[in-house]
Amino acid sequence: MQTVPWPVSAWKQLKQGKISCEAALSLVRNDEGILNLDLLDEEVCSRFFQYCQGQKLPPVVPLLLWQSCFYLGSPVDVPAEVLETIGDRTLTTVKVLPISAKSYRTWYHTRTADLSRITSSRLLDPITGQQSTDDIGETTELFLSKAEGQIERIKAIISSALQHQASDIHLEPTLEGLRVRYRIDGVLRNITLLPMEISRRVIVALKVMANMDIADSRRPQDGRIGEKYQVDNEADQSMDMRVSTLPCVCGEKAVVRLLPRENPFTTIDKLGFSPKALKIYKTWLEQPQGIIVFTGPTGSGKTSTLYTSLQAIATEHVNVVTVEDPVEYVLPCITQTQVNEAAGMSFAAGLRSILRQDPDIIMVGEVRDHETAETAIRAALTGHLVFTTLHTNDAAGAIPRIKDIGPDPGLISDALLGVVAQRLVRRICPHCAEPTQPNPELLAILQLDAAQIKKGNWRRGRGCPSCFQSGYSGREAVVEMLEVDDRIRELIYDGTMTQLRRHLSKSDSISFRTSAIEKVMAGVTTVEEVLRVLPRSALKLTSAGEPEPLHLVQRLG
Repeated sequence: MQTVPWPVSAWKQLKQGKISCEAALSLVRNDEGILNLDLLDEEVCSRFFQYCQGQKLPPVVPLLLWQSCFYLGSPVDVPAEVLETIGDRTLTTVKVLPISAKSYRTWYHTRTADLSRITSSRLLDPITGQQSTDDIGETTELFLSKAEGQIERIKAIISSALQHQASDIHLEPTLEGLRVRYRIDGVLRNITLLPMEISRRVIVALKVMANMDIADSRRPQDGRIGEKYQVDNEADQSMDMRVSTLPCVCGEKAVVRLLPRENPFTTIDKLGFSPKALKIYKTWLEQPQGIIVFTGPTGSGKTSTLYTSLQAIATEHVNVVTVEDPVEYVLPCITQTQVNEAAGMSFAAGLRSILRQDPDIIMVGEVRDHETAETAIRAALTGHLVFTTLHTNDAAGAIPRIKDIGPDPGLISDALLGVVAQRLVRRICPHCAEPTQPNPELLAILQLDAAQIKKGNWRRGRGCPSCFQSGYSGREAVVEMLEVDDRIRELIYDGTMTQLRRHLSKSDSISFRTSAIEKVMAGVTTVEEVLRVLPRSALKLTSAGEPEPLHLVQRLG
């Protein structure tokens, strides 16, 4: 491949007599004040900052040095006394030309970027000192343009993902190049497109970092990367990255799951549970024995709720032990064990060993087979508080799933404290939230009555730099809870699924529908977001005691 020559700086062209000073200035800065960073000269910058070393400078960019005159670019008005001080330090005349704030930020971040290490610190605007609100794609491309080699490119992509709170990085080969996407708040966003000529090299470098077989691109592979990353100039933190590759039509696709090891969890009160749900859930956590089951698809926040709950009850007086696959976050005061099937450390084997470790509280990452389920149930019946997860669509669906795995229904009904099913909805961005009129067609799906509609605090996010123009910032849980009482124990033992659902619809249980409506009416999220996350079946009104679908929503306002 032919190497593209690096452009000669405007200052060097001026020194060689190829262009005039005016032409050189027009090359480095156009009429709109936008800089051509490729034509700035590093020697001019180095001289200027060496002369002004130790002096507090305004936001300026050295453009040219010609005939004892420093030409500077600045996005702000520089006071005359400051220019005089700079002139005295450099022994030159100083002239300032206006440049765009965006050009200055780009120049500043390009000079200060350290791509040899990964950082999760958000970029600061060098003009205001506040967090930068530039477009994600632009900042990522800025760092990629500075990267030298494939390892630095990958670290630049990882740093940008951490800075924007992404959970996953997707590297997808296409006919045009390697598409980079981040999953932010549960939604994939296009970030940039790497050129075709480096696409394969980036994937190979990633496989090298993950200790994969780079010679084999015809089968899926899995690997891990352990890295250190910097957080706000503090001591480096550890991070695990799970890497998965998949052969596809245009090459190999790679997905990187980011798992920072610092504790991201706060308190149970901040999970997003309603006051009623939180009261019930805290009652379960206070029980000395029993089993609590969490259900939901991958990415629904089960791990966050589990870890936050364990931290809330992991005091010096109890022994908390977990068996997980994998250990995603290292928690204080908790003994965490990792499943290793190759070494014979399965969930069932780990759980049997844990029961010999004098535990008070046990967390089993997932119940997958009869032996694990049987052991977990019996542990819950013999004085242990047990947490575990299942993959079902709702809370009621956990009952037939556990019965299908194999434990005796009588043991299940005695051991089970409750089931929490959850999803994550995006919160409306607080920086650009504004009142809005709800869509009547969407309200009809929720089947709200007129009184509920009038009381609702209907809001939406307009979109701003803080939320990357999405209108949403952060996520919280929408939960459905099945609290086991005497009637539900009877239904678990000898009832049908139809009878259980009918009982829940007639009782005052916490359903996905009631939780979603509560968040929408409180202005926490939008109807569109609820419909994106929850299936329509979960929003149907089935209780005979609740209002019929509203047909008067057309008269809103």
